[in-house]
Amino acid sequence: MEILNYSKDKMGEDIVQLFKEIYPNEPMEHIMRAAYDEGSPLHVVTKVAIVDDRIVGQANIFYLQHNKTMANIGFHVHPKYQRQGIGRTLASKAMKEAKEKGIRIIVVQTERDNSAGVQLAEALGFSEVSKVFIDENANGLKLCRLKNGIVLKKEI
Repeated sequence: MEILNYSKDKMGEDIVQLFKEIYPNEPMEHIMRAAYDEGSPLHVVTKVAIVDDRIVGQANIFYLQHNKTMANIGFHVHPKYQRQGIGRTLASKAMKEAKEKGIRIIVVQTERDNSAGVQLAEALGFSEVSKVFIDENANGLKLCRLKNGIVLKKEI
């Protein structure tokens, strides 16, 4: 497995394909957002995992509310490659680089029934936040778009 920094110009189409395979029932406009421009002012870092010349996973970190010390992480691994440590490796390398860039708090926002994502976050040292934290950071959290969301955080 190789871990590389994401580049839309070189990897955008492959990321879209990865997300189509991971999330086959998602609307295409959501899938297309996966191939974002890493030049976004909110972007901190994105890492991709490559196995046999194929992108099989991605971890991305974006600032919350233009807050330069708090960010959101998302990690996505193709179902055929899950439970092999790829998500953990991607997230760990992305968080290490984010820390070097001044991030101190990382949050994960997902559905409660995403047991694999919640378990991975907890294995990485994340824990569920309080309602006070959610209320204080409501503008930066997408929880309102989730059906049964959970927010976990980790200080790095």
